[in-house]
Amino acid sequence: IALHIRGEVGTNVTLTIHREGEDDADYTIERATIQMKTVVGKMLDESTGRGYIRIGNFAENTGKEFQEQLTTLEGQGMKGLILDLRENPGGLIKSCTEVANLVVPKGPIVSVVDKNGKTQEYDSDLEASKYPIVVLIDGNSASAAEILAGALQDTGAATLVGTTSYGKGSVQVVVPMYHDDAVKLTIAKYYTPSGRSIDGTGIDPDVVVELQKGAGSDVQLEKAEEVMKEKLAD
Repeated sequence: IALHIRGEVGTNVTLTIHREGEDDADYTIERATIQMKTVVGKMLDESTGRGYIRIGNFAENTGKEFQEQLTTLEGQGMKGLILDLRENPGGLIKSCTEVANLVVPKGPIVSVVDKNGKTQEYDSDLEASKYPIVVLIDGNSASAAEILAGALQDTGAATLVGTTSYGKGSVQVVVPMYHDDAVKLTIAKYYTPSGRSIDGTGIDPDVVVELQKGAGSDVQLEKAEEVMKEKLAD
């Protein structure tokens, strides 16, 4: 269905919408490039300066969006940041390192080692962390999300709260073949600043908190806020 809807920007497509108990209705819409926001933020408590930013995935504009949210929250008096990477499947390593440059202290962010042992290192230029950070992760935090969480943990810049991350620490390429087939090849692996391999193991949180389904509140976020209160009180 999606292939029938997609098309050249500026052209029109007519969609027939069926709703139970109603006659079918046609809607004509103009095709356009849709930029999905990947970063949202807010102040959780202005009196204590607890800020919150969630990154849904690492897309092309994530670094810029994260910078804008940081600037906004800093202007509102943020003294500590809760960074939510739960349900974040990863994305572009370039965007991940752009974010890391704003929160990870100066030094290695991640190393990419290929099958021949050749290493490419991504480094942060940030002189020092501006404020305490608590990171939320879960079993669906993967790839670039794990790179950022691992770098913050290894450098002592953040406390991780939640459950062990997914464990997607490999770099893969898709090689097209005949008849719409393809082969996915693993060509390298990610390593955190301390030399840990993410692949197959994931990142273990410093404070383990299982998300309780059906609970009326977000117990992981509540724990993150508790940890942040302790950091700000020190």
